[in-house]
Amino acid sequence: MSIYTFMENLFKEPYTLPTIVITVAIAVFITHLQETKKLNEEKEEEQRKKIESSENVVKKNEGGSTSSESTSTASSSKPKAFALPETPLPPPNWSRIFTHEELAQHDGSKDDLPIYVAIKGTVFDVTTKKAMYGPSGGYHCFAGKDASKALGMSSLKAEDCIADYSTLSEKERKTLDDWYSFFEKRYPIVGKTGDA
Repeated sequence: MSIYTFMENLFKEPYTLPTIVITVAIAVFITHLQETKKLNEEKEEEQRKKIESSENVVKKNEGGSTSSESTSTASSSKPKAFALPETPLPPPNWSRIFTHEELAQHDGSKDDLPIYVAIKGTVFDVTTKKAMYGPSGGYHCFAGKDASKALGMSSLKAEDCIADYSTLSEKERKTLDDWYSFFEKRYPIVGKTGDA
């Protein structure tokens, strides 16, 4: 019910002045609540669109750049964080097997060692993105371990950065597969974990 309909109905009945004032105050409050709810719904929709947009950027970059991305790349000398490497990746090294302890040494805390992230038992060298996976990077929690579960859940929590992804839902497993494909196209495979 709109405030106008409410007010129209209000003056059809004989009410005292205090009753009218209280009723009008309630009507204004209800209108305010409705407007607040609408604004919150709009904000949620905006956030949902932003999330979908960022997911689409990742998917577009996996499949190649679009014309607008090509234009922005040409006009900017900065490399894109999700861009495919300019040179072909070396062939995968499936012969090296990492223990948990060995993999943990490659968390970016030692300057003389490369940074590795494992997904589904495959170990990727992410050293070229030290700003992202190094000690001060936003994705450092994945470095030096198999973070399959966290990647499937889109989680940055340390407790989720484990190799066992058996509890993931079907949707989360799809997300994990998407991340595996993303890494496979961008980072050299340097081995596998003993769990693989």
